[in-house]
Amino acid sequence: MDILFYLHNGMGYSNSLKPKTMNQVNEKISIKKASCREIYLPDLMNLLQSDKMKFWSWGSHGYTVDKKKNPQMFRFTVSGHHHKGHVYIFLNVMDLFDVYLTSNRGTIKQRTDEMGLFVDELMDWIDEKVERIPEYKD
Repeated sequence: MDILFYLHNGMGYSNSLKPKTMNQVNEKISIKKASCREIYLPDLMNLLQSDKMKFWSWGSHGYTVDKKKNPQMFRFTVSGHHHKGHVYIFLNVMDLFDVYLTSNRGTIKQRTDEMGLFVDELMDWIDEKVERIPEYKD
C-alpha cells in the first residue's frame, strides 16, 4: 500500500508507508540510501552563510555535491573543536534536513534523528556538534 505525498512544488511522490531507514552510526555512509529529494543549492548556501561567523568557525571547505542533474546531497569538510571530517546534508521527503557527521573516510559518527531538522534548527545543530564550546557567548 502506498501513500502519495504532495510537496510544495505541486509534484507528487509515491512513498511506502514504511519509514525510510537512515544510515546508522558506525556504518559507512551510503549516498544512495540517504538521498531523497533535490536540494536547491543556492538556498542552502544562503542558509549556511546567513551566520558567517558560525559557518567559517567550523573551518568549512571542500564543498561537494552528488553528480546528478538535480543534486540531492551536499557535503563539506569541517575542522571544529568537536568534529573533524565531513558534514553531509540531505533533504528528506518531509522537507526536513537529514545531517550526517562522518570521518574523512565516510564512517558515520553522528546523525540527526529519524525526523530530521527544520530549517531554523540546521545551523545550531551543526554548530553544537562541530564547534560550539560553553565559553562562546550568543
